[in-house]
Amino acid sequence: MPLIILLAACAAPSASQGGARFDPVKPVTLALPPTALFAVCWPQDALPTQRITLTFMGDDVLFEAKEGASNSTGRCVREIAATVPWPSRPTSIDLAPPEQPIDGWAALAWVRLLSSSRFGPERGVLDPAPLVSACLSRAGPQRPSTRFLVRHTPGFEVRALPSAMADAERCIEAVLSATAWPSSRELFFQFATARAPAPEGDVSAYVPPSSSSGAALDPMVVKDVIRLAGPKVGVCWEAALDRRTTIGGGRTFRFKVDDTGSVTNAWVASTMSDGPTAADYLLDRCLAQVLTGLHFPPVAADGVYTWVFAARG
Repeated sequence: MPLIILLAACAAPSASQGGARFDPVKPVTLALPPTALFAVCWPQDALPTQRITLTFMGDDVLFEAKEGASNSTGRCVREIAATVPWPSRPTSIDLAPPEQPIDGWAALAWVRLLSSSRFGPERGVLDPAPLVSACLSRAGPQRPSTRFLVRHTPGFEVRALPSAMADAERCIEAVLSATAWPSSRELFFQFATARAPAPEGDVSAYVPPSSSSGAALDPMVVKDVIRLAGPKVGVCWEAALDRRTTIGGGRTFRFKVDDTGSVTNAWVASTMSDGPTAADYLLDRCLAQVLTGLHFPPVAADGVYTWVFAARG
């Protein structure tokens, strides 16, 4: 028997009513049509015959799960339908699983739609699409076949498939890892460059310089100098743990020093350690800032350093 659920909008109590006070939902303007976002709600194993019907009644939205579609999918599409700004609000919509892989830009529009009204910046990146676009335009290109997996159980992970090898892929992996996802839905998607929004944000930590100094810094000198920055690195790591307690693993940076001993460039490289990788855009940005504030012996050279971070408890 199909299940029909009616979810009514809840009025936020005001201070005069003596209840908790909630901030009003911030309006979000999306470049994609509202219907494009529904693809994120369907599991990868959804059958093509499954259906979700949405019916709009005033401020309420009903969903009906048909042909074996799950109520979880229905609740997801209902939430999008009730939150997204419709150019022209329909009376009903009949939805089927997408025939193509999920569009990554639609997945990130879903993040912006829901996370921007739920979380503050301390939870992570609330609008990742411009950063991902910057990865593709400034650190790119990515391989056309690359897809990204976002999984929350049994432990949170973001993976590029096949594994991230290009600078753009490492950049995207880090942005997605730092994103404040609005739910624990597993997502598998790819990005089409032609549909990318305008790039915005600093992704310099994933863009190596065009030339090398030719010489290499003594690893012991690198270790001694970076050890002095331990408290600042600790601040970077604690902030990452506050956003995601399960983060942990290695993170390798390469950097370039000029003849005054100043660090002119610092960028993420393939991790030179076994085990998991502590990929996180906000962590990388913080570590790059620490590195560019260091001073080494006044010899133009290149250095490399790997941090291995332990997950909390």
